[in-house]
Amino acid sequence: MTEPAARSAWALMKSGPFSRLWRAGLVSSTGDWVSILATLSIAEELAGGTGIVLALTSRIVPGMFFAAVGGVIADRLNRKYVMIATEVGRAGLVLSLAFAGSIGYLVVVNLLLEALTLVFQPAKEATVPTLVQRNEIVRANSLSLSASYGTFPLGAALFLAIAPLAGHFTLWGFLPGSHEGLAFLVDACTYTISGAILTTLPNMPRVLPESRRSRGLFNVLAVLGDVRDGILFVARNQRVRMVVAAMTVGLAGGGIIIVLGKPYSLDVLHAGKAGWPALLTGFGMGAAGGIVLVTVFGPRLTHKDVSFALALLVTGFSLAGAGFIKTILGGVGWISIMGFGAGSTYVLAFAHLHEQVEDEIRGRTFAALFSLMRIGLLTSMMVALPLAHLLDGLLPGILSDGSRMVLVVGGATIFFTGSVTLWSLRHLISEVVHSTSRPEVAAATEAFRSYRKAARGDDPEPTQEVDVVEIEPLEPPGAAS
Repeated sequence: MTEPAARSAWALMKSGPFSRLWRAGLVSSTGDWVSILATLSIAEELAGGTGIVLALTSRIVPGMFFAAVGGVIADRLNRKYVMIATEVGRAGLVLSLAFAGSIGYLVVVNLLLEALTLVFQPAKEATVPTLVQRNEIVRANSLSLSASYGTFPLGAALFLAIAPLAGHFTLWGFLPGSHEGLAFLVDACTYTISGAILTTLPNMPRVLPESRRSRGLFNVLAVLGDVRDGILFVARNQRVRMVVAAMTVGLAGGGIIIVLGKPYSLDVLHAGKAGWPALLTGFGMGAAGGIVLVTVFGPRLTHKDVSFALALLVTGFSLAGAGFIKTILGGVGWISIMGFGAGSTYVLAFAHLHEQVEDEIRGRTFAALFSLMRIGLLTSMMVALPLAHLLDGLLPGILSDGSRMVLVVGGATIFFTGSVTLWSLRHLISEVVHSTSRPEVAAATEAFRSYRKAARGDDPEPTQEVDVVEIEPLEPPGAAS
């Protein structure tokens, strides 16, 4: 049976179950960015620079411990109701941040928010392939990524726009009248709206295999068994393992930019206050270009893990190249290319996992991915600045600056990871290369060469003579008589 033609990105956004999932994510992600900006602002008020570090860390650490449990929940319970419940829970928690009076309370609520997010994300990602056709997965992932990260400018603009209203919008004294308090209310509303949209999705009951049903739905040992099965699946499946590991390293490179981007633009490129926003803009535009390119050509890619590895090479090479630049214009150029590679990498990785992983274990696979990505991000954020100070002045010339060295080392690490991924797929690549050496391809090539020779006026090569056998026509019935 022939698979129906893939719908366009606009058709996916316009109607259908995936459209409703995408709209819920769009609303929720916009509120997320408003909440993150408000959280960083109130953390600085409560504890200065230390508060900002604690706020960021509290959004990353739960992934190291809770992500596996979130994946089990996504694979055991009805994913629709899991997503709705987490959105309602996040709405209540984020609203309570409007009354945070200490950095300790802020950190605890952030930990709980991130724990719920680690349940929501695997459930959402595992749901995508059930709402679209197989040949639409790349476009669906591109749209999801755009909703998650492309809404940052919208969230930032909304955060700034509500500032003048904070003192006049207190809900009859319920809110403290601060800018951050109103921002948290806005985010709570976005979670609520997202949950309401999710109620319109088709029902997604989980049908567990007999071996898992016999353990019991809420049996602790059964949950631990599911966690073990998910870890073993990722560890044993080479095409899944390499992508998950490479994404971990790739996000670590993103962490380097987050930590070193501002001092790099100020102290190394001497770009002033406009330098860091320029680098962020370049990265965002590059990522958008990569997402668009993969959206257009991705459905034609049979082996997405190969394209993923090539995109990793681009990401690593451009990050390392930024370490040798002396001007902000050059820095923006290289970081834009890095964003292009990073955006392509993200979409291709998710599309590959959606295609390779069965629905029964998909939640746990994405939980492992989110967990390792957070570990990579946290590790790079923790070591980037100390490593820059350690490497400062170690080498002569342009690389005497520690920030440059860290960019080069980080880029080289990502490039090496992409190379290892390609090497692990060498048999697959060989099959792809040899599969193109077909008679029809050779015939087309030869025809093109003949055309070029004729255009130059060269004598055509003698053609091979073919014996022609004449076949006498059959006599009509009855002619012999």
